[in-house]
Amino acid sequence: MTEPTGSTGSTGPTSGASQPYTYPTPAGAPETLPGEVGLSDDPQPPASGGRKRTGLLVGGVVTALVLGGAGAFAFQTLSGGGSQPADVLPGDAYAYLRLDIDPSAGQKIAAVRFLGKLPQVKDTLGSDDPRKRLWELASKDASSDCVAKFSYDNDIAPWLGDRVGAAIRPGGTADAPNVAIAIQVKEESAAKDTLTKLFACDKGGSDTELRMTDGYAIITPTGVGDATLAAAQKGTLAQNAAFTGDMGALGEQGVMSAWFDMGTGLKEIQKLSGGTTGVDTSALASAKGRFATALRFDADYVEMAGVVRGADATTSAKGDGSEVASLPANTMAALSISGADRMLDSAWPQLKKQVESLAASGGGSDPIGEVEQQLGLKLPDDLKVLLGRSFTLAMPEQDLKSDVPVLGAKVVSSDAKRADELVGRLMESAGVGSDVLTHKVEGDKVFVATTPDYADDLKSGGRLGDGDTFKLAVGDVSNATATLFVDLDKVDAIVKGDVHGEAKSFLESLRAVGFTATNTGNGEGSFTLRVLGD
Repeated sequence: MTEPTGSTGSTGPTSGASQPYTYPTPAGAPETLPGEVGLSDDPQPPASGGRKRTGLLVGGVVTALVLGGAGAFAFQTLSGGGSQPADVLPGDAYAYLRLDIDPSAGQKIAAVRFLGKLPQVKDTLGSDDPRKRLWELASKDASSDCVAKFSYDNDIAPWLGDRVGAAIRPGGTADAPNVAIAIQVKEESAAKDTLTKLFACDKGGSDTELRMTDGYAIITPTGVGDATLAAAQKGTLAQNAAFTGDMGALGEQGVMSAWFDMGTGLKEIQKLSGGTTGVDTSALASAKGRFATALRFDADYVEMAGVVRGADATTSAKGDGSEVASLPANTMAALSISGADRMLDSAWPQLKKQVESLAASGGGSDPIGEVEQQLGLKLPDDLKVLLGRSFTLAMPEQDLKSDVPVLGAKVVSSDAKRADELVGRLMESAGVGSDVLTHKVEGDKVFVATTPDYADDLKSGGRLGDGDTFKLAVGDVSNATATLFVDLDKVDAIVKGDVHGEAKSFLESLRAVGFTATNTGNGEGSFTLRVLGD
């Protein structure tokens, strides 16, 4: 193992400020960024192959400890302040993941209220420190008896902080990617001593290096520790204007957040894979944009929220989620895509290249032509007609006892008659008769369903969008390009006789799942995935 270097920062705690940490706004950036997704502090509004190495085990175990501690963060001081892993990780990273069990006060309160609705986490919430339980489990399963001899209370708890971050930088190989893990520590000397001893447990020699800086332990593959610190000295992620702008647009970063630069990252991943991904390299060369995402809490739900920024503006299309909102109120599940016909216009050339590239790797020559000949379609024109300005799939509440479940679709098309003709042609090609599927045209809409009655219900419409559960799960869908809604209360009513024990109580504690994606223009967009508690 490479001998750890000395500390370059303070040895005291790095958290405890009265205000939550925020990344600095890049010079010249507006206070409110395009595509911002906000969540108020007020809760009411792995390496593959080879043998296990102790260095990698320690990094993974400590990461698991910080993540596992999320169940008890609400009982810690409501500080949420202090430095973040992005303050010490190099600014040339193209991917970043952060876990934080000391987020803002509002997040802690909202998490307690939400998680308190889930019976499976109540024991964890009541634990003094669930990180201790995870350490005991991890050390018990460790391949080295040496690791199991360490005491959490005496050797780990005194120095382990509340945050951990991992960054992937350009360079490295598939076996040893250029990764840096930053673990927040309360006492650098104690952390350095314990981690060095843990790494020494690997009798075959550790494959990691350890550095201490500014209240963080930096773990890297062998041979890149000094280079990682040198890169951070030139500029950290927290000083990267693209990163800070994206995280500012994301808003509240909750207990977990991630960031990925597609322009650099996709090319680097292709290099690490040795060019075996089957993806057209020209597509990677032209890749643009970045995305940022966070896992955060509201008193009624937990959500994964995200933003996309700097993407190709030609792929942006304004959405309209009114069709999913106007489904019958008894809808159990629905999926709606809006603006696919317009998005296909700009995406088709690249999509065609990808299909042809994948087919060529399998010995195919003209996959698009074969599909056109077999189905009698003209691509992409007929596909645009079928997808329409909006395409909505729906399933009503039912007992699911019939051989064919009741479900249907409605398409708002630029040429509804042609779309209806194409549906009939596809049914004939698949050997599906009118006794299985009904399709009807009314104005600019095509309705397809497994029963004539449900086709009529879809035509009549309803007020699904007026329901509180729908509103809470998906939010505002007026400009949505994609919407998914599942009413878990209706699902529970169907499967309650088939689900028992913890699975039954867990399902009963959930209310709905909702996903919404919106293009906000100029290559920017946002999304939310929410799970509602009952």
